[in-house]
Amino acid sequence: MVPVWIRPWVLTALLCYAVFGFYWYLFVGYADGWHNQPKQHLATKLAEPVDWSELKTAAAGEDVLLSVASTGRDGEVEACAREGRCPDGCQAGGRVATGDARPVLNCLLSTPEADPNDPEQQVERMLRQRDPLGLSYLLRSTDGRLAVVARLQGDVKNLQCGPNGVCYLIAELPGIANRTVFVSNDFGHHWRVAARNVLEKAYVPKIIGIDDQRVWVDGFQSIYLSEDSGRHWRILATDDRLREYDASVVGKESHSDRTSDHFRWRLDDAGQLYAFTGDSYNTVSGVGIYRLNARTGEILSAARRDGSLTRLENGPGGQLFGLYRSPEPTRHTLYRLHQGQWSPVLTAGNARLASLYASENALIVKKGRGDGRHILLSRDGGQHWQAMDDIYIEGRMSLDPAEIGWLRMGYRNIEGYYGYHWVRP
Repeated sequence: MVPVWIRPWVLTALLCYAVFGFYWYLFVGYADGWHNQPKQHLATKLAEPVDWSELKTAAAGEDVLLSVASTGRDGEVEACAREGRCPDGCQAGGRVATGDARPVLNCLLSTPEADPNDPEQQVERMLRQRDPLGLSYLLRSTDGRLAVVARLQGDVKNLQCGPNGVCYLIAELPGIANRTVFVSNDFGHHWRVAARNVLEKAYVPKIIGIDDQRVWVDGFQSIYLSEDSGRHWRILATDDRLREYDASVVGKESHSDRTSDHFRWRLDDAGQLYAFTGDSYNTVSGVGIYRLNARTGEILSAARRDGSLTRLENGPGGQLFGLYRSPEPTRHTLYRLHQGQWSPVLTAGNARLASLYASENALIVKKGRGDGRHILLSRDGGQHWQAMDDIYIEGRMSLDPAEIGWLRMGYRNIEGYYGYHWVRP
């Protein structure tokens, strides 16, 4: 028999255990898991060292295009970039067909003749000798199988495709000032040069929107627009013009520092352009929001909002989503931004929402304070959410932009080939 005096404590313990078990079932035990698919290996040896932390991905229809940088050497690629000569059959009709032959995209260009007396070119040559451009690989994933389909002497800065098959690749190439733009009309199976020596001062260009021949690029303190498939570019808006329009929207930190890039640019599914102040690390309280016509650059509205936008991503249908943290009392909400309207998609109260990932088929957010409980997955643009077992996102792991899941790159095996596998729900 259990003593009378201890019975209340036993009942309390049982009640606590029941509550804990119910909570565990709902929020952890009921969570679906991520599943590792069978491991595979690339069929091509890559020149070492390869920087997998800088892997870039882009949805290309049902496939995925990827680029990764290497500081290794490839004699054929270097000769093509240096002399403008490539193997017969590499180029046909001014374009290059990618595939198993792994052609060199540099064969589409000829390196300008150097002037030994030009002081600017002398400085450029000295910089290149000290910090030479490396090797970039273009890869394609089809039905989950990953393969190298092209090579490039230079640095791929950004790579994106639109829904109708138009893809843009922005690169820095040896011997060519500023940026070179490659374009494809068939999801990256064939490439041609759209323009060279363009996008001046777009040091880390980010393609934020593609509408067939129109493409928007976030550059340094400027947003660029091309309306003829990347051949010609114009500056659509600048940081300074936004400040001059309404200085009260921009925080004091932006006025005191003119050497930094203070705006994050995004495009919504209604064809409107947004410029957000404040960084993604929550070091600034308050966010300035400018809304512009994406074709003319006309400023439609400007306002400042308390709190912070920690993440901004384009998801299904090009919809723009943002994680917003309100000031005291702190509340976390995932919003959809459309024509200046903020529609709540997921409200978490004081439970932290972080690490927003978005693709054409999925929205993924991490809920909680990093306690490893679970992350939330939506397959329908945020209407319904599914609890998933947590996974650790690392530098060798990238969101699949075409399907739901992740690509996890492994390490070289004893034969020198890289392994990889997909992680699916």
